[in-house]
Amino acid sequence: MSNRRCLVSLLTLALPLALAPVAAQATDIGYVDMQQVIEKSKVGAKVQEQLRKDFEPKAKPIGAEEQSIREAQKSLAKEAALMSKDQVEKRQAEIKKRIEAFEKAAAPFQQELLKAQKERGREVLEPAQKAVDVVAKQKKLGMIVERSQAGVVYLDKSLDITDEVIKQMDANTK
Repeated sequence: MSNRRCLVSLLTLALPLALAPVAAQATDIGYVDMQQVIEKSKVGAKVQEQLRKDFEPKAKPIGAEEQSIREAQKSLAKEAALMSKDQVEKRQAEIKKRIEAFEKAAAPFQQELLKAQKERGREVLEPAQKAVDVVAKQKKLGMIVERSQAGVVYLDKSLDITDEVIKQMDANTK
């Protein structure tokens, strides 16, 4: 019985020592907020500005039509009580036609914008990945997660390497 107690005591004392390296490795994790990298890095800002220049002129008429439709809807909501049922139905049908035409006109623009964002996004993601690799090696991190990924419920702010990744990217930007 005394040998058994001695063994249990020895294991109780040895277990924390044996798990210490595992616990130390568990903290070798960091995270990066890629949205901030895109918004705050020189490369990301340049890409966003170029997209804005390319698509803002096309977006203005679409935005104006959207606003006009919203105003027509608000106007109808205010005036409906004073209108006959036929008048209300007629205005609703007109607004519905405008919405359908708007959606039909806006869809190709949206697709073109998404395609451009995806293509130009590679210009940011490739240097970002290289910067993440450099920072991870410098900090001896075993794993980096993206802040907005589903399933991540809590991240300690001290694990955030976003600013360091942005600095690394900017240092490599000409």
